[in-house]
Amino acid sequence: MGRLFRYEKAWLGHGYELLLILASLWLLCTHLPTEMDGWTAWLGIALIAVAIVFPITLPSLLVSLELVFTFYIVLTVDLGTALWVNYLGELVGGLLLIGKSRKMVVLLNPACKVLPLFGGYLVYRWVEAQWLTTGSTELLLAVKLFTIGGVFFLVNHLLLHLGLYLRHGHFSLRSFFHAARWDGIVYLAVFPLAYLGYDLTARIGAYALLVIAVPVAVVAYLFRAFNNLQGANRVNTVCMKLSTAKDLQMICQRTFELARQMTDATEGVLLRRQPDGSFAAIDSDGHMLRVEAHALLEQAAGMYEVLTLPDVRAVEPVIPGWTVRSMVLLPLIGKTEVFGLIVLGKAGTHGFRSAHVQQLRFLASQVSIILDRNHMYEALERAAITNRLTGLYNYQHFYEQLDERFCIAQATHQELSLLLFDIDYFKKYNDLYGHIVGDEVLRQVARLAEQLIKEQAKEKGLLLARYGGEEFAALGQLTGADAQVLAERLRLAIEAHQFVYQQHTVKNITVSIGIASLREHGAGSPSELLEKADQALYWGAKEMGRNRVALYSSDYDQRLFVDSLTGLHTVHYLRRKLHSLIEQRNGLPLHFVHLDLRGMRWINERFGFDCGNAVLIDTSFLLKNTMRADDLICRYQDDEFLVVMKNVPQRDLEAVLERMREAFASHVFPGISDAIGVDLRTVSLHHADEEPLIWERIELARETVASQWGP
Repeated sequence: MGRLFRYEKAWLGHGYELLLILASLWLLCTHLPTEMDGWTAWLGIALIAVAIVFPITLPSLLVSLELVFTFYIVLTVDLGTALWVNYLGELVGGLLLIGKSRKMVVLLNPACKVLPLFGGYLVYRWVEAQWLTTGSTELLLAVKLFTIGGVFFLVNHLLLHLGLYLRHGHFSLRSFFHAARWDGIVYLAVFPLAYLGYDLTARIGAYALLVIAVPVAVVAYLFRAFNNLQGANRVNTVCMKLSTAKDLQMICQRTFELARQMTDATEGVLLRRQPDGSFAAIDSDGHMLRVEAHALLEQAAGMYEVLTLPDVRAVEPVIPGWTVRSMVLLPLIGKTEVFGLIVLGKAGTHGFRSAHVQQLRFLASQVSIILDRNHMYEALERAAITNRLTGLYNYQHFYEQLDERFCIAQATHQELSLLLFDIDYFKKYNDLYGHIVGDEVLRQVARLAEQLIKEQAKEKGLLLARYGGEEFAALGQLTGADAQVLAERLRLAIEAHQFVYQQHTVKNITVSIGIASLREHGAGSPSELLEKADQALYWGAKEMGRNRVALYSSDYDQRLFVDSLTGLHTVHYLRRKLHSLIEQRNGLPLHFVHLDLRGMRWINERFGFDCGNAVLIDTSFLLKNTMRADDLICRYQDDEFLVVMKNVPQRDLEAVLERMREAFASHVFPGISDAIGVDLRTVSLHHADEEPLIWERIELARETVASQWGP
């Protein structure tokens, strides 16, 4: 029905135009010239035609200063001569522009000139008969000029905009007043120049037309320059507002709206370039459209230039449902890529003139600067939240999203599940094949996980991140059962995958996965949800043989965080606690003191493992008695311990270390009746952004001790 209505509108518009043309021809035939001066008439026709060829382009209409010559003719000759001169001048100008407009316009524009002029003459004669029976010649001329000019202004605009509405079913009140405003400004120049020409006629005759042609050309140039400057200012104003915008969608949408306003296009869509190279279309109402691949779209995107199509009737439709006859395609480009296309259409052929194209080209050049800056910022923002090796989100972004999504899930009573998965025996593969192959394994695991959760990423809001080392995390709106199904699919996919890199084939790569759900497992905070998933991973999956999926159970509590031999915290507890320690007020700097007991292998071989365990237990008590109450003491690995001290000035640190050395030097351990030497290495964390590197630095300090003393 919408299409049928458009066709009915088009035929109604054609009928209306034909009626105007026939009415104008009837007036011409019934009003032949009676006082025609050949030189004045032909010069007037030529100047009107030339002025029409160089118009001022507005969004929906063209304005020119040929009205100076029109009203000069009105003041100097009779009605019939004025109608014929203006008709022929418009006709010649239309013929000179016939390749840039519809054929019907060649006859329609003269008709829209003759009919308002005739109406103006009728109103003037009535005014003259009613009120101007006496008066000076100057008064009569002024009344004649303003009466005919005023009626011409009103009738001409009504005829033109009514024709636009009947042909296209499109009427813009904004464009109407914009055109009327410009025409009103033009009339301020037209009336004085026309009267000046009439005054000169008494002295130099028809040459007065040539004299007033000079100021007409100057004023036309100034008007055209002012119109271009005004258009440029509109573009600059919009671009100033967009210069601080970061939303690419908003930048493209605002550019789209401005392009439609500048051209008064009846149709328009914004095409956004998709990652796969296709386009997604959004119309002016924000509705999504399906747009198939089209050669014109690729041509416009490839040529990096505004593409104008004066007549598209012979071209396969670019946008489904459009019945436009002229189009312009404006690519939104950066230095290296096309971000989108703006496609505008008008119902008539040759709807977009060179001035429109120039304005659109200027708009595109300004917006391209904004798009490049926006693209650069987006790249920097992506880099800040992306792990470079795997391309997944990094752990900082994961923490932010965990906090945010946890709050949303609590407020909306939705489920939220967290999956932590860890590559089994990854250190062994790193040592066997080298770190380059190990990095490739991490990349391929990340790629497999991405492909697997892709189908549920939007529906369930799944987020995948590299959590640290060989650990990964997935977070989404899943129940515990759904999360188990997803985790099992992931585990099987990785187990079945053949990891090949260059000449190396890494076999038997598996993962262990731990799951915790917000409501099902009663997590009261983001950190508690994380701890429960971690407990499920290490105690439910790792400790039960690896290559398995484990859902959180209360049986896993405590064992993960408390060492069963010494009663100290485990290093896993420290890993989870570290983030909150850093966030505490006055928590920095943090000092990590790595303590290694010398000769533990000799003690185990000489006195037995029971004695060795007794030494470790005694060490834990010794550390508790030596350190402050708020210092965190962990069993790091076997005979190694880690002490975390917060807010200790650097100048006091050496004193603390000396106190620890003296405590061990003076302590007699049971079973061996002697003191045990210790090696202490300190790693300090002064800023929160050093957190990702802290475990590497601790491991480096540990390796330094091992290389000095051996096993």
